[in-house]
Amino acid sequence: MKKIFLSLIIVTSLISLSVTAQEGEKSRLSFGFNAGVGQNHNAYRMNPETYARYNHEYYEGDLHFTTGINVGYFITKRLRPRFEFRYNEFKYGMTWDEDYPQFERTETKLYTLNFNLQFDFMMLNTDRFQLFISPGLVGEFVKDRLNRNYLTDGSNNIYNYTAVTQQYSEEIGGLNLSLIAKYKFTDNLGMTVTPGYNFYLKKWLPGNDKNYTRSLFNVGVEYTLPF
Repeated sequence: MKKIFLSLIIVTSLISLSVTAQEGEKSRLSFGFNAGVGQNHNAYRMNPETYARYNHEYYEGDLHFTTGINVGYFITKRLRPRFEFRYNEFKYGMTWDEDYPQFERTETKLYTLNFNLQFDFMMLNTDRFQLFISPGLVGEFVKDRLNRNYLTDGSNNIYNYTAVTQQYSEEIGGLNLSLIAKYKFTDNLGMTVTPGYNFYLKKWLPGNDKNYTRSLFNVGVEYTLPF
């Protein structure tokens, strides 16, 4: 899956460069940074009965931290392919079966990297304000994890137990749709507000009823220059 996703990025980049050569001085290069919060949906074991060895209860994590950098190029006055590198931290949890009275719950924290390819289309452009709609491709890869087990005696540890490991996909692809509102302080520098939604192309676990999704809200800065 990783090779396919990277191949798509390379092909699209080559096409973009070809079109850019024809656009000449109309094109503009952009650099951006943003950070915000995300909320996963269906990112836990939704049907515990599919894991018959245990009778644990699983639950979804709260809002999580996300941040990213991006670079884009206007190949026309309105269309900008944009590559984004994003870092996420998020949790899901498990309440232990009563057959394990020494355990209360376990929370798993995942650290993931996203390599995204967005296609920003400018819908509105005024002296101070720009509005884009941005569909895109998402590739997500788990970089690391931390399991923290909370015991009923008040202590905790970070041991990995069979019941809580491998509860997720190491690599997963998906689609994104975002809306970018940009306020321009100057012709080159602006602030961006970006709500977005990721729909992943498979479920968190095969036994789940629904696909894994994520809602996002980011605030950032963007700098553009003629190139």
